[in-house]
Amino acid sequence: MYSYNLIPKNMNKEKNNILKTIIKGPSLGYTDVYPKRELWRDITNEFNGTFKIKHNSGCELEWHDVTIPYKRWEIKISSSDTRPLKFTASLLALQHFDLTISWEDFIERILKKFSKPEIEVGYKEFDKRYLIKSNRSDLTKAILSDNIQRTMLKHNIYSLSYQTNKNSNESELICTIQRKAGDKGSTIELIKMFMAILDNINQLKIIK
Repeated sequence: MYSYNLIPKNMNKEKNNILKTIIKGPSLGYTDVYPKRELWRDITNEFNGTFKIKHNSGCELEWHDVTIPYKRWEIKISSSDTRPLKFTASLLALQHFDLTISWEDFIERILKKFSKPEIEVGYKEFDKRYLIKSNRSDLTKAILSDNIQRTMLKHNIYSLSYQTNKNSNESELICTIQRKAGDKGSTIELIKMFMAILDNINQLKIIK
């Protein structure tokens, strides 16, 4: 009895690489955040923010909540033993705009060949790494400056989204990083990237 593999060897190799990436994804596994306490204390002191340590009822799990004021907004940063590092900002919308940027997996690469073209920003490495969905491609390209694209690639950011509530003038910017915070330098770089995104969506009059 014979079996035939109809998938090209290079496609098998690509699929294996994607699977390894998914296994290392930000939503899997346990990471001890306790060692990052001093990191967050230093960062909140530098940005005039606040830092809170919380535990579940049995004190088995720990999570960190950081708030950093920036202009008229607040950047919320959270991480825990079981959840990835995440940045969020609650905003007031001036127009309806939605944006989702996420890792482009193997299946999506196959499906997009048979669907309408996805949004591309023109930077080959970024377009290859991320799947971009939005109701406004012009605004998307204006938001994703070269520095923002390079920072997202450098830190292998898992996802970035901006969603508008159609029934209100509220919106939310969310950036999911990775399993845990890195060193102080890389964390500050991520904070400044998030600030730059806020500045861009403000300059484009997407938010108040």
